[in-house]
Amino acid sequence: MNKKIILIAICTLLCLSILSGCNVKYNAVMYSRVEEWIDEDFLRENRVKAYYLNDDYVEDDDSDEPPEEYIYDKNSPSSRSFIITEENQFKNIFTACPISVDFDKEMVLLHIFGDMYPYREYYLKKTALEDKTLKIYYKLEYSNKKDATMPFQRCMMVKLDRLDISDVNFIEK
Repeated sequence: MNKKIILIAICTLLCLSILSGCNVKYNAVMYSRVEEWIDEDFLRENRVKAYYLNDDYVEDDDSDEPPEEYIYDKNSPSSRSFIITEENQFKNIFTACPISVDFDKEMVLLHIFGDMYPYREYYLKKTALEDKTLKIYYKLEYSNKKDATMPFQRCMMVKLDRLDISDVNFIEK
């Protein structure tokens, strides 16, 4: 009798774990930190609300009011998202990407946003397709450490099956 109960419990747990992973569809895989894979000019042209190194900053400037080392870009949007379906578009944006993409079968989504947690990862929680809009739900890794910094430009990438979409929304849960 005890063996049957244990077997049923194991089967139940197995089924629940399989069903809980079904929210991520389309073979979607998230890469949480891809800033270094992206062309610097592209990042500069697609700034978001965050702090950036000041190009006018000179260390040991003796002027009355030296420029700040970092400046906050308050005029840019809080985030930007891109749907990348063509290899040439991908190569223009991603100059050092170690991930291969078969654009006949796959596509890439890029999300740029202001983040304050440089040492934590983001995880893909769920994907949902409604009409021609794909919703990507993601979550920040939990930590009880006080590790926040001033907002910086962060990029995450999702590689997934090629879909017929016209818009993508990244939603933090």
